This record gives sequence, C-alpha cells and structure tokens, in this order.
Amino acid sequence: MHSYFPLKLRSCEINGRGDCHVAVLVQIKGLRYFVDVANGKPYDRAVHIGTNSTITSLNGSFHWNLRYNIDSGRMELCHSGETAVSFHPAKTVRYESFRKMILRSRSEKSFGPFLTGLRFCLYPKKTSKMIAVRDACIYDGDSSCIKRRAVTRKDILSISMREELEHIVGFSALLKDAIGVLDRECPDWFEKSCAFLDSKGVTSK
Repeated sequence: MHSYFPLKLRSCEINGRGDCHVAVLVQIKGLRYFVDVANGKPYDRAVHIGTNSTITSLNGSFHWNLRYNIDSGRMELCHSGETAVSFHPAKTVRYESFRKMILRSRSEKSFGPFLTGLRFCLYPKKTSKMIAVRDACIYDGDSSCIKRRAVTRKDILSISMREELEHIVGFSALLKDAIGVLDRECPDWFEKSCAFLDSKGVTSK
C-alpha cells in the first residue's frame, strides 16, 4: 500500500459483523483524517475525525458524517443519520491481519464476498476535479453528475495511464490485477454493469 502520508488501518464493524471492513485514516500535519472510499460511496474529501459536520456529495444526493460514540468508544460513519460503519479510532491493525477477512469473504456468503465490482477514486495533479470508477461507470470532472459508460475494460485501464495521474505510482499495475481477479471470480461483472447503465440512459459519450 503506497501513500505520501502515514496511513493507519482500522478494522470495522458493519451491521453487527466485526472485522468485515477496512477504514483508512491518513495523518496530515499531525492530524488524523478519514479518507475511506472503499465501499463505493462518494466520500469525496478527507475529513478530520474530530468533526461531526454533515457533508453533502457533489451532486447533492448523499449525506454523511463522522461522529464519536462516547458509550462504545467507537467512531461511527453515518449515512443520512444512520450508522453504516464503526471503528475504534485508536486501535491500529496490521495489513496482514486482514487476510482472514479476505478468506472469510470468499467462503461465507453471509460475510461477503467483497470483490464483486470495481471501485476507485483518483485526484489528478494540480486540478480540482476527480476521476472515479464504479464498475463500468466512469465519473470524470468536477461533479459526480458527469458520468459515462465504459466501452470496454481497456477504457477503464486507460484512465490510470493519463499524464495527470502519473504521481499515483503503481496504480496502473494494481488496477490491471484487480480487473484480472474480477474477470476470474465474477466473469460478467462488466457486462452486468453496462446493461444496468444502459437501462438508466448512461451512454458511452
């Protein structure tokens, strides 16, 4: 895992299931920020874990915030006021410890599987826009309303090769590997996403 800032990993609880998700905290100028984008929700900024201000997504359709639960001693990530994910803010876990989580996600239907789709969000160098992918849907611009359907898997791979993203070292190889795993484990993930986007009127232009 590569970052220009110190990372802290937190094991999360979702709907009463412990150790089933990973939260990412990054330390910037001595302060800890929540930067998780792992479940495909539009967390479009780093948020200091000491604030509980409600944040609205770029297109206004999604509201979320962090809050500290004094009774449980856990940070809670809330979607429209309801707790979606919680984690202990001070308990760091090693990256290797998530191997058990990954194995469970492949063997227990009630626990996973996790890797059934593609999710990532990139921030181009020296611009205010973001580039995000959710399966075959590509968000490219200063609003999550600006989206298009990928034509092929190569269309998604080509995103990581843009000059404006050259500062994100090693991402192209990581993305290629992720698509390869998806193609083996969920061969029709791309086609299903394209069909869904077509039904919603999302075009490739």
